[in-house]
Amino acid sequence: MIIKKLIICVITLCILLILGFLRWDNLESSADFHYKYDRWAGQKWVEFYPPLAASSNSMEFPLIYIDEINQNDINKYLGKQALSGELVNKWIERTKLTDGYVGLLLLNILVVIYSFIKIFILRDKK
Repeated sequence: MIIKKLIICVITLCILLILGFLRWDNLESSADFHYKYDRWAGQKWVEFYPPLAASSNSMEFPLIYIDEINQNDINKYLGKQALSGELVNKWIERTKLTDGYVGLLLLNILVVIYSFIKIFILRDKK
């Protein structure tokens, strides 16, 4: 019975890992912009790397109602989306999906570890 649970947990763990790797689809990029698509949320995101920045920090935000953005429109776009609340809603949705995934992954890993320990303890008792 324990071995069946372990096999199911290992298969589930593999599926979760594959889903994690398949979450993001990298789209076109330029020197300052890197576009990607979140398959789980069905949302396009952009990472903006400011030119002349002292560090390699980027700014990441969802693209709502548009497919591309240029450097001159970023502040206007972010201000409009922040006032409407949609920007925050997209971040919350992304965070919930990520937290749920990480929770399932950790729970699955703990069950696999617990099952291994239980199998080895039962073997030692025999």
